[in-house]
Amino acid sequence: MGFEWKIAFRFLKDGRGQTAFILLGIAVGVAVQVFLGTLISGLQSDLINNTVGSSAHITFSGDNRFSPESQMASADHTFTIEGNFRQTEDTLKNWRPLMEALDQQPEMTAVSPLVQGNGFLLRSGISAPVVFRGVIPERANEVYQLEDGLLEGDLRLEGNQILLGTDLAEEYQLQLGDNVTFQLPGESRQVFTIAGIFDLGSQSINETWILLNLGRAQRLLGLGDDINRLETQIQDVFAADVLSDELEQQFQGVTIDNWKVQNADLLAALQSQSGSSITIQVFVLLAITLGIASVLAVSVVQKSKQIGILKAMGTSSGSASRIFLIQGGLMGLLGSLLGVLFGFLLTEFFLWGTAQATGRALFPLEFDPVTSAVIVAIATTASTLSALIPARKSARLNPIDVIRG
Repeated sequence: MGFEWKIAFRFLKDGRGQTAFILLGIAVGVAVQVFLGTLISGLQSDLINNTVGSSAHITFSGDNRFSPESQMASADHTFTIEGNFRQTEDTLKNWRPLMEALDQQPEMTAVSPLVQGNGFLLRSGISAPVVFRGVIPERANEVYQLEDGLLEGDLRLEGNQILLGTDLAEEYQLQLGDNVTFQLPGESRQVFTIAGIFDLGSQSINETWILLNLGRAQRLLGLGDDINRLETQIQDVFAADVLSDELEQQFQGVTIDNWKVQNADLLAALQSQSGSSITIQVFVLLAITLGIASVLAVSVVQKSKQIGILKAMGTSSGSASRIFLIQGGLMGLLGSLLGVLFGFLLTEFFLWGTAQATGRALFPLEFDPVTSAVIVAIATTASTLSALIPARKSARLNPIDVIRG
């Protein structure tokens, strides 16, 4: 085997010009694969994070069905709840045992009850529509990342304290500690104190959301102890539909929705992006394979006399074939490793370039060593396989005919 490696290295060294060009071609192709994969992955992660990163993945709301004894089974516990989860069309009754059961689901990372209603902010004779969202601050923070988005104040919501968005505060010149008047359903008016101002990264949210204590919101909207829905987040956002189906079998008397149903267009776009990325990478890999095969085929013709002499000296056809397989594998490995380096540098350059105007990259990109290792393995394998035809051709060479020719 050492003899075959020596000859393979000798052939690569003798044709250093061809070797350099094919290595550069492989490196460029792999760099495109690495950068494109990183770009598409980063873009998709950013879209998913902006869409559902700070919102509910699965929601539980009221249902029209009546179940006098609803069984809720988790992995290790079974819960029996008397009565119906539904009081009116859009409220959940007896929701605390449901929340406790969901807390024990290993897939759940956050469970937050929500009461929601509409109203108007009254300021200087102008009324602005707002959305009241009654929450338990500690639990809502796990869904909305309120601590990260809090610009002023704190998350403690006591009595008539509220949190509102930065766009709403700027538009109506509201500051921390100001008292504001809101008109609620039924023409009643309530005065609230601003305890915090947040920025959740969405203009529509920052312009309309008012967060207040869950109990206060229940009293304002006359819901008693009921809520509108339970919002949850899970570890694997793309498993929301599968987990929803499983939860429907466990929890009777509630309606379960997931973000994938509500964002079907987004999912279709993401699938199209992934499909386009895979198609491009397949054609790049095909170009690499054809390039190596053509170079090695020419090398067989150029080195035919040397191969004939080696065979005349006792080198077997198998050894002659392996020489070209080793060349293909070496060029694939070295070229793909160089391509990974180029891809990493290209990713860093992209982040640097897009951060020049604002100080922040257009969207975060994270270089994935595991994915790059897979690309190296695929490129090396493809390069080795591309040498099969030239290798078989070298094995069929007749040393007498080659030397005479």
